[in-house]
Amino acid sequence: MTNLQSILFWIRSIFEHAVLLHGSEAKNVINRMIASPTISLIGTHKDLLQGSDAEKQAKIDDIFDRILKAIEGEPYERHVDRERYAVDNTTALDEGIQRLKRNVGGFMKAMARTVPIKWVEFQIKVLEIGKTTLGMSLDEITKIADQCGINEDKVIHVLNYLNDIGVILYSATNKKLKNTVITKIHALIKIFMKIITVVEPDDVDKYPVMIKDWRKFSNEGILTKPLAEHLWTSGLTVSKSDGDVDKIVDCSIELMKMFGLLFEKNKSDDSTRQFVVPSRMKANPNDRLEIKKDDKQTVSIYVTPKDFLPDAVYDVLVVRFVSLSQDRGFREDPKLFQNQAEIKFSDTHYLKLGRISIDNKPSLIKLEISKMKVKKAEGAYKQVCKPDPDVCIKVLDFLKQYLDEVYPSKKILGYALQILCLVCSDDCMEKPHFQDLEICLKGDNMTCDRKGEFIGSETTEIQKFFVAEKKRKIPPSDEFTTKKLKTGEQTAIEELSAKEFKVLKAVFSQGYDSDDSLNMLKVLFRDKMDINELSLATNVMDLLNNLIKRNHLSLQNIGLLCDVISVTKHWYLPTKIKEKVPKFPDVMKGTISTEFTSHRQKLMNFGMSLSKADVTKIDGLYNEPYKKDYTDSWSMISDLEKRLIISEENMEEFADMMKNLGLTLV
Repeated sequence: MTNLQSILFWIRSIFEHAVLLHGSEAKNVINRMIASPTISLIGTHKDLLQGSDAEKQAKIDDIFDRILKAIEGEPYERHVDRERYAVDNTTALDEGIQRLKRNVGGFMKAMARTVPIKWVEFQIKVLEIGKTTLGMSLDEITKIADQCGINEDKVIHVLNYLNDIGVILYSATNKKLKNTVITKIHALIKIFMKIITVVEPDDVDKYPVMIKDWRKFSNEGILTKPLAEHLWTSGLTVSKSDGDVDKIVDCSIELMKMFGLLFEKNKSDDSTRQFVVPSRMKANPNDRLEIKKDDKQTVSIYVTPKDFLPDAVYDVLVVRFVSLSQDRGFREDPKLFQNQAEIKFSDTHYLKLGRISIDNKPSLIKLEISKMKVKKAEGAYKQVCKPDPDVCIKVLDFLKQYLDEVYPSKKILGYALQILCLVCSDDCMEKPHFQDLEICLKGDNMTCDRKGEFIGSETTEIQKFFVAEKKRKIPPSDEFTTKKLKTGEQTAIEELSAKEFKVLKAVFSQGYDSDDSLNMLKVLFRDKMDINELSLATNVMDLLNNLIKRNHLSLQNIGLLCDVISVTKHWYLPTKIKEKVPKFPDVMKGTISTEFTSHRQKLMNFGMSLSKADVTKIDGLYNEPYKKDYTDSWSMISDLEKRLIISEENMEEFADMMKNLGLTLV
């Protein structure tokens, strides 16, 4: 990596993690001059330059000119300070440093935020601790906060604030890290840099036992835990509160997993823990993915950025899809390179991911979904065919979920999922033309004018891979009925007023929230919304609003809620609802649901029949060597569905496994 590449790497990293991940691009501008966070470029060791003062200045200007030229047109350009700071390291009161202090002080003043004095006192103590201590437990940090007069219930807010301004690193949502607070950020950066940058350690020849592990890491990007321990603990001052070496290493590994910088490889025969570091993998120059028409066994999706392709996108996608493959029980090592990865997705399908550059700039990511060739018993191959639609739909859902980790705010800087234009793809490979996949899945035609006139093409060919078969359409409200198993009679459902509909939503959501049934409903609604919508929902009202957005629920159509009550057996709820909304229909026991498939209803019955002990048994069966300790049967079912251990196609196999545990699918 050249000096210029290194500088650009850090500028891009600041932009990715401080702007892109927080969606702050549009709102933080300092004094109408520069976007926040500001990035200042500082040239050190001016005293080592040769020549006259004029010649030195010319060299300084040339270096700054090249950096500024390299960021022209990039979205992070507006964050870079145009002042040229050149520092003489032999001068105590260097003019460049004085100018830097004045300007940075001005930036900080403009960014000032009012916080309680107690928080400032706590921040000072944490900064002091960070001089010697890498990390502390949440209990220890809470005691320090108490000494500053901060109540225990406020500690999480203070930690989030200090995390936001870069004083500490803390993740309340990560189960393995929520009890650890990193207080020495610079030491952590050094730990990360030892892994993600291609720098050979000075002492590699002094430790013969490490040479084999280092060679494997250097050649294949595979990091062993013994090498991680050596790299991370040599030269690092560890205080007593940091605990032993294992604690530091395990914490560092979990942090790197959280940022998508590595993932754990399947256990080797000698039980040594190994990790794949995507940024250290070698490039595969002979097999790059290209922008081209799909072959007979492949369907492709292109991830194109609106403005900026974060360096982390490819690595995060590789990490997530490999982890998914491992979770689903596939033990084959994926073929991993810095520019391409090949990963098994099912018994008959595999994925290829690759970076594609246009005009020498990282421009897009290509994802190929391919069906494997199948050899018959007599030796001949079966006819090659396209991937199965249900696989394509699941891959697309996972892709959206993983991309939202990188692009949480699509309004600021987002992405589009695209396909090659079906109209002009034969003629436009030099300047490929893409069509928006989401628009193609909703509309009947795509339109192209690349051939000098507007030409349309039907989208049925692409829809058959990414759109599930049409569900039964809901008739108009005056014809809508719910069938009753016992009586065979039909009851019309009256249309509600806007006010009644809001009250219904409130009472319904409150009823399920009070029963801690959010995870249950996430399983029930799995066929009604995508995985990302389900994972982001924090209460039942979120789920209802998603159902409304997808036209499953409306003023004219509340039949879905009747079926929900019937399937989940919340028989007390209709009485509570009718107290507020008299028009709400009766829901009789034995009602046949027309809104949910028999597979979904069978799964719900299974979930309701499981005890905590049953969940523990299933957890041990499917999660080895470490159990996931599911909070309830519903979080377990969601996870097994995500990994395709549970699916409509393999329920017979799953049912057989349950019988081995003494359990029966109802």
